[in-house]
Amino acid sequence: MEAVKEAVLQKIRDFPGHTSVWFRDLTTGETWDYNAEEPMCAASVIKLTVMAELFRRFETGELDRDLKLTVKDEDRVPICGVLTLMHAGMEVTPVDLCWLMITISDNMATNLLIDLLGIESIQENNRRLGLEGVSISRKLFDRRPGYREKMNFVSAAGIGKLLEMIWKGELVSRQASKEMMEMLLAQQCTNKMPLLLGEGAAAHKTGEDEGITHDVGIVFAKRPFIVCFCNWKLEPGSEGRMNLLIGESTKALFDAQGGAPEEEEA
Repeated sequence: MEAVKEAVLQKIRDFPGHTSVWFRDLTTGETWDYNAEEPMCAASVIKLTVMAELFRRFETGELDRDLKLTVKDEDRVPICGVLTLMHAGMEVTPVDLCWLMITISDNMATNLLIDLLGIESIQENNRRLGLEGVSISRKLFDRRPGYREKMNFVSAAGIGKLLEMIWKGELVSRQASKEMMEMLLAQQCTNKMPLLLGEGAAAHKTGEDEGITHDVGIVFAKRPFIVCFCNWKLEPGSEGRMNLLIGESTKALFDAQGGAPEEEEA
């Protein structure tokens, strides 16, 4: 593992821009990182914090899982996703929106949930969970005066902590953590961490924009692990090379952690 660790760290350090990685072996607790405390523009990884606050509200009974919300024309924002292409008047529940937000990174679904929960409440939950370097201050594509220049931030270490809580069944509750894990396992954006892995090997969330590409998740090797790659201020046009680096690095770590776990007998 030491040789793989050093190779991954060297590639991350050498890549032009602000790059980071955070790794934790979920069996032994071994942890290492590079630049993992730096807050970076969050892109869609901030959606994990929206999910965390949503399930907290379900658990406390403050929010009804079956609440009906209506899709409106004024809520439409540029894609990722599909909801912005659907007809006005369509009814969705908060759970529907969360599946869309996580599995296909739907931006309109995210904004509807942020409106429902409130930015301040989501951020208060980030503080409650102790997610250093993680903050939300606006919706996606928020063009309201005073919000346009605001940014959402994540750090590799902060998001790694949230993912470890899901793994341990400690984010909200064991049942809530299980449901959140199922959503992450159903992720449809698979061009980074899972690129060279088998189906179902990673429960993860991506994020990207110009000069930004992240992927953070739990990888189900024989010795499972969390790895978070967060990168921004990359050279224009280099995002694809970083995506490949993330995929190759994850595969190298997966192999070093024992490869695929043995299948349980029926």
